[in-house]
Amino acid sequence: MAALYADRLDFARAAERFGFAAYYVAEHHSTPLGHASSPSVFLAALSQHTATMRIGSMVHVLPAYQPLRLAEEICMLDHLSNGRLDIGVGRGASPYEVGLFGIGTQDARAVFEEALTVIRAFLREDVLSHRGEFFTYRDIPLTMRPLQPGGPPMWYGAFSERNLRFAAAHGLNVTLSGPPQRLRELSSRYRAIWRELHEGAPPPGMASMYQMFVARSDEEAARIVAPAYAKWYESMTQLWRHNNAMPRETLPPTFEQAMRQGSIIAGSAETVRQRMQQLLDASGLDRLLLQCNLGTMPHQAALESLQCFHEEVAPHLHVAPRTDGFEADAA
Repeated sequence: MAALYADRLDFARAAERFGFAAYYVAEHHSTPLGHASSPSVFLAALSQHTATMRIGSMVHVLPAYQPLRLAEEICMLDHLSNGRLDIGVGRGASPYEVGLFGIGTQDARAVFEEALTVIRAFLREDVLSHRGEFFTYRDIPLTMRPLQPGGPPMWYGAFSERNLRFAAAHGLNVTLSGPPQRLRELSSRYRAIWRELHEGAPPPGMASMYQMFVARSDEEAARIVAPAYAKWYESMTQLWRHNNAMPRETLPPTFEQAMRQGSIIAGSAETVRQRMQQLLDASGLDRLLLQCNLGTMPHQAALESLQCFHEEVAPHLHVAPRTDGFEADAA
């Protein structure tokens, strides 16, 4: 495990050298997926191994935390990173992970929403007072403050009208999911809701997540990624299988199926560049979250893929100007 974490930190340093804007870590429990049960611990280490790129969680599973304690950790991380922190918030990848903390499926959303309310109040107020269904605080003086005014930017996965409105009401950036046309519909809808609720405010961040690998040829990419993807899929679905269930939106079980579905962008530099440009053009998004190291992928292969992306793919990508009243952000 120590070697795994050392490789992850080395990978993050390389990503910073190659111009990536941010490095995010996911939270999972009782599964080998990521071996990152505490994003805050890893981010504290990462803050000392990077200097310019943003760092953050994607996501912190809020129902697993006492929100007062997590808000204090967020403030500490914001200072340790010198204001480079982003925070993703969510309910977790499966109901089984949240259930480990005694949170039933029927309560998970309500606990999440109340915890987020507490954390946002903590980051913005001088005294915390809150009386809710799950958490109560009375006149707590807040001496730990974030470095970024109002706290770090927050991200939230939003795939429905309800979630888009929830995100906009709480001033959250969003990650979206689906084929390019669906991404365009969701991003356009979110911009409209944002303008409705935040007239004159800066535009929200919007992104979509893909697995990505660049190799010398399409065939080499398949040879390296296929077994790594198989291990990632096994880890992702472990708790579901342990409970004799599977996600309602079934993940592609093989690399080949994931390629056909479009959740993986892998191949030669030319193949990856063409697919990413098509995605940017069709979706209307201006930023992508790329999972560049998954499963049992060899560390050196992941580093070489990063370098190839930096040298042969990224310089040739461009973001089309927006026509919706917001300027494009090519970061």
